[in-house]
Amino acid sequence: MAVKFVVSSAAIEALLQSASISEAMVSEAESLRAAAAAAAPKRDRVLTDAYRVEAVTATVKTRRNGSSRRAVGRVVNDAPHAVPVEFGHFARDGRRVPGRHTLGKLAGSKRARRGGRS
Repeated sequence: MAVKFVVSSAAIEALLQSASISEAMVSEAESLRAAAAAAAPKRDRVLTDAYRVEAVTATVKTRRNGSSRRAVGRVVNDAPHAVPVEFGHFARDGRRVPGRHTLGKLAGSKRARRGGRS
């Protein structure tokens, strides 16, 4: 006797926005926040202490349905100088100071965050 599986878009959408998924996403974001704080420039405590995690619902583009709403854990840093440190800036003397890309380097898979293959 074959069992037929029927995909329910509404059920998948509800799962992706559930409290359990939200908790898992916030937990992953918290580990990313800790890694970003550890990788931030050490001389700047303000930047390191400004990393925080937000639980939000995001709209994500999908191939099948156009878009989907899902629970997300977002890492943010609202220190006044976080953007110039992350992406780079020009010093007062006109020279280019490259960005540290603290969050950019940590984005991606757990393997990428560990810094190697395993």
